[in-house]
Amino acid sequence: MNKKEFLKVSVALKAAYPRFTFLATDEEMEFWYQMLQDMDYKIAENAVEEHISTSIYPPCIAEIRKLCTERTQKPLLSFDEAWGVVQNAIRNYGLSNQLEAYAVMDELTLSVVKNLGWSSLCQSENPTADRANFREAYEAKAKIVQNNLQLPEFVIRDKLQIQEYYNPVIEKKVVPKIEKEEPVQIREELTEEQLARRSQMVEEARRRILGGETERSTTGN
Repeated sequence: MNKKEFLKVSVALKAAYPRFTFLATDEEMEFWYQMLQDMDYKIAENAVEEHISTSIYPPCIAEIRKLCTERTQKPLLSFDEAWGVVQNAIRNYGLSNQLEAYAVMDELTLSVVKNLGWSSLCQSENPTADRANFREAYEAKAKIVQNNLQLPEFVIRDKLQIQEYYNPVIEKKVVPKIEKEEPVQIREELTEEQLARRSQMVEEARRRILGGETERSTTGN
């Protein structure tokens, strides 16, 4: 809604609650408009009319946004309703038809089921514990979803930017591959005299070996 439409809403609120001092300064008016301007005027007007008709106290911004959200968003399933969907899916599809079971669940219920594990739920022998675990996870997520539905778009955007700043995504670092170096073989350069001496030593060793074999052969005969 634009500022002219918001002015009509604020006049209605002041007229309905004359004993209360609120929306009295330009700063207050500007702040309220900032927090409600993303709402459709007709929806906001109807939400304010409901509050005026049912409460003797003026609303806060959160109450107006909640009433507007109730008019535009499909209500979340209660825990019992969501658990009933899961139980029916287990009975109708079982472990072997996981995709068909997932297709009958809403997004919130499905996210909880995936966290708990479809196979674990199907094969469990402790339904009481499963129900308790599902309830704890479902209600915690439902609260987050409901809160997010009521947030103005700019609040959601700023919230994500703040989260990214303080909780940056850790990039996966690639560990450089260490190349295995082949051992360097150093070939010794020998002089002609050293080569001749080495050949002589080899020849003497060969003669001793052959001489020993000849001696053993003679002894054996």
